[in-house]
Amino acid sequence: LNAMTPLTLSGFEQFELRYYSSRAEAGEVSPREHMKGVLEFCQNYASSFCSHSPSLLFQGRTGLGKTHLSLSIAKTAIDKGYGVVYGSVQNFLSILEKERFGRLESDTNRDLLHCDLLILDDLGTEFSTQFVSAALYNIINTRLMSEKPTIISTNLSMKELLERYGERMVSRMIGGYQRLMFAGKDVRQLRHLEQERGTKITEM
Repeated sequence: LNAMTPLTLSGFEQFELRYYSSRAEAGEVSPREHMKGVLEFCQNYASSFCSHSPSLLFQGRTGLGKTHLSLSIAKTAIDKGYGVVYGSVQNFLSILEKERFGRLESDTNRDLLHCDLLILDDLGTEFSTQFVSAALYNIINTRLMSEKPTIISTNLSMKELLERYGERMVSRMIGGYQRLMFAGKDVRQLRHLEQERGTKITEM
C-alpha cells in the first residue's frame, strides 16, 4: 500500500454524515440520506470482502468522500490479510511508463494486475497519451477477466468518461463495475470553514 497514504485517518468511523445537507429536492432524498446509503453499502462491501468481490466505480465531484471510503475499504481488507495496492492513476501510469523505457527496474504492472484489491484514485486527472490509454485498458480488462476487484474513483460523468476513454473501455466499466454516485458539497471546504469559524456545522 502506498506509504504516503494516511490510511489510519480514513476509517469508516471518521466518515461524518453531518457534512452532507439534510435538505431534499422535491421527489428526491437529501444528500445526507443518499450518502448514508453509500456509507452502508461500503461498510457491507468491506465486511464481506473477498478476492472475488465485485469492482466498484465511485463517481462525483471532488471532496465528497470517494477517497475516504475507498481507503476505509482498503483498511478493512488489509485487516483481513488481503494485499491492497492504492494510488492515483496519474502516479501509477507515470511509473509504468518509466519502467517501459528502462528508467525504473521495478515491476509495478505485476502488482497492479495481481494484487487482491486495486484502488485507482482520481481517474481522469492523468495526462492522456496512447500508452496511457492502452495501459489503463489492460489493467481494467485483465482484472475483470481474472475476477479481481478494483475500485476506481473519478470526478468525471459517464459522458465525460466516454469522451475521454472511448466506448471500448467505458463499456467494460459499465458491464463489470457497480456504480456509486456521491452527492453533496465539498467536504474539505466545509471542514476548512469550520476551522475558520471555530464552530461545527450542524445543519446545511
